[in-house]
Amino acid sequence: MSLTAHHFRREWTKEEEEKLDYFYGRKPIKQIAKMLNRKNIPGIQTKISRMGLSASYRHQGHLTLSEFADLLEVSNFKVRRWIKDKKMPSKEIVTALKKKYTLIEVSEFWEWAEVNKEEVNFYRIKPYTLLPEPSWVNEEREKDKREIPLRRNKFFTPEEDQQLLHLYFKENLTQKAIATIMNRSRDSIRNRLARLRKK
Repeated sequence: MSLTAHHFRREWTKEEEEKLDYFYGRKPIKQIAKMLNRKNIPGIQTKISRMGLSASYRHQGHLTLSEFADLLEVSNFKVRRWIKDKKMPSKEIVTALKKKYTLIEVSEFWEWAEVNKEEVNFYRIKPYTLLPEPSWVNEEREKDKREIPLRRNKFFTPEEDQQLLHLYFKENLTQKAIATIMNRSRDSIRNRLARLRKK
């Protein structure tokens, strides 16, 4: 009795599926095959299609929310706030494994960032990180670099607290603008506002 190809078919483990999901779009399929110790390239391509990865978001200029946050050196929470409160473009996809991803398209982010400059610290975005990078970004990067505060860790005086509250609640200035006026980091302004609200 001859053995058919079916008898030699190796079932996919959960670990292999997770590796394929992670590395597809990051590494060539031949390299992934070697990592998984699988020689059947067509079989891997079939698995990619069944997992819903054949239109890989990484091949379409998209980044997952976590990848995007890492590149901008901000928290996932901040990116979610931009999406929810500041209407930053994003989209949700669900793979065949029922994994849900929030995706950010690079060119849509730059369009949003151009009209929401006060939200973004451009100095944290390294050049050639999010391509194609618009020509206006480098000017904003230099502005944010010049505004790196000299008083990052100094205590707020009562007078500064009053100034901060006035600028934020009365003048309706952004935290970025206040940081520039008060020569402090946006993080220190945000944290001080949070503490003052608790009081």
